[in-house]
Amino acid sequence: MIGVLVVTPILILSSIIVFLMVRKSKISGTKFMLLGLSFLIFGGIFVIDTDTYLEGVEYLVVYIGLILSVVGFAKN
Repeated sequence: MIGVLVVTPILILSSIIVFLMVRKSKISGTKFMLLGLSFLIFGGIFVIDTDTYLEGVEYLVVYIGLILSVVGFAKN
């Protein structure tokens, strides 16, 4: 239960920061979509690998990649 109370604000805060960062920049949405896909693949490798345990950081990387891809798609 404590984990949910800690992780939920981190996910909300990270998505707000990514959203504001993408909206304020002059970089095209396609580049943000590609960056998001890179984060998704990078985090997905760590999620699937059974030898690594990073205390859930790998899921945060996948989530940030998903948010980057969605916001980059919306920016196009």
